[in-house]
Amino acid sequence: MRQDWYCDEVIPGSVEVEVVAETATVLAFRPPRPGFGREHVIVVPKAHVGSLLDLEPDLAAEMMAVLQQTAAEVVARHGGCQVLTTLGDEQHNQHLHWHVAAGDGVARFVPTGGWNP
Repeated sequence: MRQDWYCDEVIPGSVEVEVVAETATVLAFRPPRPGFGREHVIVVPKAHVGSLLDLEPDLAAEMMAVLQQTAAEVVARHGGCQVLTTLGDEQHNQHLHWHVAAGDGVARFVPTGGWNP
């Protein structure tokens, strides 16, 4: 059994979400229970794609355009944001998804050792 909340619940409309951006193949939305950050938007392909490792180039270009638009809007409101996806054991939902998040609750870079950017 595949774990795919996006294909099973969000894309068919079984769960109400606030749509931020949408194309024929990509959906960006605010989840009903944000996972992190004061601002949290999730960007997914509408068709099932398991992870970034399975993403085809044509869809990748459209996803990047939606990610870029979404991230620009979040940066304009909050001054910065994080854009991330997970793979393998770190991927809790087996459908490619990108998080665009800003504010308290996002991961912060903490230098360890001698590297000082």
